[in-house]
Amino acid sequence: MISSAEWEIMRVVWAEGQLTSRQIIDTMLAISEWKEGTIKSMLNRLTKKGILTQDTTVSPFLYSSSISMKEATLTRTDDIMANSCNLDHAGIVAHMIENNTFSQTQLQDLVSLLQVKMQTAPASIACQCAPGQCHCHISQTSHSKEKEQIV
Repeated sequence: MISSAEWEIMRVVWAEGQLTSRQIIDTMLAISEWKEGTIKSMLNRLTKKGILTQDTTVSPFLYSSSISMKEATLTRTDDIMANSCNLDHAGIVAHMIENNTFSQTQLQDLVSLLQVKMQTAPASIACQCAPGQCHCHISQTSHSKEKEQIV
């Protein structure tokens, strides 16, 4: 997984394709308040994670990404959804739509996608969380206790 700080370095690499460490460092120094040592540490960490590759056949070494920005973004989004309750997914998507800017064409594409998705959507979905991981089980437990008290 790419941390938020590492993401900033990756954006520079994704924008240019291949860069030397000096080019990455100079760009990051110009757009952030980080120290050179911090940037070098993050380059090393990203290389160890396999997210950045280092071409050592040329001098100076060239860094490039082993994953596209789109792939990294989709993985990050999939992680968010996988680590949240199924019943919260629509709220997460709604939040993303409400808090970001989209063109009319992009929004029409989303409407079309939702219309297609609606054709095969189940009437309801179930919570997939283990007990104690979300509010659903708490609500079910208190609801069950209320039912027991009534009976």
